[in-house]
Amino acid sequence: MIKNVSTAWTRAQRGPVAFGVLVLLFALAVLLPGFRLAGRLDDTAAALRLVSEQRRQPDIVFGALASVRDRLESFGYVEEPLGELRAGVKELDGLVGKLTADPAAFGTFDASPVRAVQSSALLKVEMETLSKSWATYKEALAPIIEFTGVPYADSESSGVQLNPAGRKLTVEARKALVATRKETPVLVAATARVAATLEADSARLSTYLRFLMLAALTGAIALGVGLVYIAVARRREGALLVNAQRQTADILGTVKEGLFLLDEKARIGATHSASLERLFKRSDLAGISFEELLKPLVPEKTLQTAQRFVEVLWSERTRENLVKSINPLQEVEVSFDSGSGSQETRWLEFDFHRVKNDSKLVNLLVSVSDVTPRVRLARELAESREKAQSQVDTLLGVLHVNAAQLRSFLSDSDAAMKMVNAMLREPAREESAFRRKLDSIFRQIHSIKGEAAALGLGTVEGRAHEFEDALKELRERSALSGGDFLPLVVKLDDLFTHLASISDLVSRLAQLNFVATAPEAAAVGGAEAPAAVAPKPNDPISETLDQLVERVAKDRGKSARLAADGLGTVPADYRRAVKDIAVQAVRNALVHGIEDPEFRKRSGKQAVGTIKVEFRAEGAGGYRLIIEDDGAGLNSRRIREAAIARGIVTSEEAARLEPKQLLSLLFRPGFSTQDVADEDAGRGVGMNVVAELVKEMRGRIGISSGEGRYTRFTIVLPAIATVAAGAAA
Repeated sequence: MIKNVSTAWTRAQRGPVAFGVLVLLFALAVLLPGFRLAGRLDDTAAALRLVSEQRRQPDIVFGALASVRDRLESFGYVEEPLGELRAGVKELDGLVGKLTADPAAFGTFDASPVRAVQSSALLKVEMETLSKSWATYKEALAPIIEFTGVPYADSESSGVQLNPAGRKLTVEARKALVATRKETPVLVAATARVAATLEADSARLSTYLRFLMLAALTGAIALGVGLVYIAVARRREGALLVNAQRQTADILGTVKEGLFLLDEKARIGATHSASLERLFKRSDLAGISFEELLKPLVPEKTLQTAQRFVEVLWSERTRENLVKSINPLQEVEVSFDSGSGSQETRWLEFDFHRVKNDSKLVNLLVSVSDVTPRVRLARELAESREKAQSQVDTLLGVLHVNAAQLRSFLSDSDAAMKMVNAMLREPAREESAFRRKLDSIFRQIHSIKGEAAALGLGTVEGRAHEFEDALKELRERSALSGGDFLPLVVKLDDLFTHLASISDLVSRLAQLNFVATAPEAAAVGGAEAPAAVAPKPNDPISETLDQLVERVAKDRGKSARLAADGLGTVPADYRRAVKDIAVQAVRNALVHGIEDPEFRKRSGKQAVGTIKVEFRAEGAGGYRLIIEDDGAGLNSRRIREAAIARGIVTSEEAARLEPKQLLSLLFRPGFSTQDVADEDAGRGVGMNVVAELVKEMRGRIGISSGEGRYTRFTIVLPAIATVAAGAAA
């Protein structure tokens, strides 16, 4: 269709161009000679008019001269005839001057070059005759017209007589009359012949001009006929063009895709589909560059990739099908201002086609489609599959967890989540308050993550890990504000909802278990069922730590066992804190302490590492918690380097630290000897959680280590009453 429109437009323009050229040739062939003839005719007419007006001047001069002589002889007033003489001489002088100044300017045009030359020669002869005669005549008249003063003398004795000047003037007048009688006929005859020649030339010029005008009229009629023909043809071609344009407009106005052309400078053409404006929510598209179109909508990296792709498409040596197969703009995420201060996200698909003219690449035809429904449907399907898989994983995870452990975890997690919610709602203004809030939330989420990992609840662990990612990003910012914590609300809600779904799932499983076991409680054949045997009390903390050791050791290719003692005697008020401390410390031992089996064998150790967790009561109502592993121990040099690298201390400060002070860095927020963070370590939170929990219980913590042999954490906790009194205070 675009090609048809272009062809119709070319044909529609061809006629006017040809007609314009024809009119130009007509002007050169007819109008310019006509203009020249009209100018000649005007000059000839002016000369003829001048000659006609001045033909009687010789007679006038003769009469004035005779009057001067007569008045001199009769002693009359001579000024009046002298004035007439001077005026006549001036007129004749002007006539001869004009005619002889450029004799070739009059009467030299003729269709026949021979006649034109003859006419010019004849006129030239007459002009020369007229000029010579007038020169002689004028010379004779000069003393008279130059006379000034009074020609008479008046005395009482003799009366009025001619004075010497008068007598001289009289003599000159008589001489001039003699010359006048000789030259006047010559002047009159020459003037008459000049007039006749000019009249003949004027007549010829008029005839030629009429012929030229007739030819012009004929040519104008021919041009008019041609113009009518061209107008009819143009109207027909115009109708085709309008029809083609209307069809193109209908296509561009109806098609759902955004269509436009890109030129070699990557600028959008003047014609594009109406959908393009709707897709990009702007109307000033014609003439802007492809970069200007995408820059407000996509990231800088995507923009640069798109520009390079378009440049590659313009290369003639590039295979179009090959390049299109690697199109980076197949699903481009763009963001628009919805007008209410929020952003509307959509996905657009760009497709490129080369437009060639005579095998030469002239444009790129770009089609843009809104594939948002397709992308959203694909994502919904993926989310549905992920959700279904998550539900299955959750179900499988719940099924293998001890019911008491699970209830304890859900109860503790619910309390932790409520605490996080309270922290988020707590107002803060100073930077230090924001940092304290951030650290507190980090500890709570890390505790949930640690216990979820210990129980094998991967879906909870994953969400908690994402929560930690968001917290880590806030921690790395140079300055914090209340608005920075708003995204955490979404993460908290997601974790809350997931934990609630697990709690609901546990309740349903409990109901199913009751229904399944109810018939078994009835007596067979009506007999009364035997009384149920009370189950042996379990140790939820030990079971949690056992599962943690098994899972982390397997993930990291290590072998380890847990040796727990006394964890079943932990008081209820200390149970959650002790469990959190043990989880963090055991995880830390597995990640940083216990070596892989081969290394342990080479070091003379058992391939299976041992982690001991012991809890026992002490005098005066206190307690002692010991967590020890037979791993690599603590490396002072590595601790110092990690603290410096993470900006916890400077090189100078680290050099001045004593061994015990150096070990205390383990409990600083953000400290970790692992370079890359994962689900189990690297955040610099675990040991900080331990320190904070011990501090909240008003306890003490000590560290001892033998490099290459062991690491031991000893935590001394006061009596419950002491902690309660401190909290009340």
